Amino acid sequence: MPMPDPDALIDALLPFSGIPMDPAWRPAVAANLRVAAAIAKALQDFPLPDAVEPAPVFEPGR
Repeated sequence: MPMPDPDALIDALLPFSGIPMDPAWRPAVAANLRVAAAIAKALQDFPLPDAVEPAPVFEPGR
């Protein structure tokens, strides 16, 4: 899947967020979206063996 265009995401989602955004913040928001996309890609590309199963109950600290 190609990396989404951060500016297109901002334009599409900002009206629905209800959060006003100063235009000066746009480059920083776009940069954060690029970082989030790179992290998501790394997670999606990480190979997991077929035998791996999710835990039935999440127990923090275990």
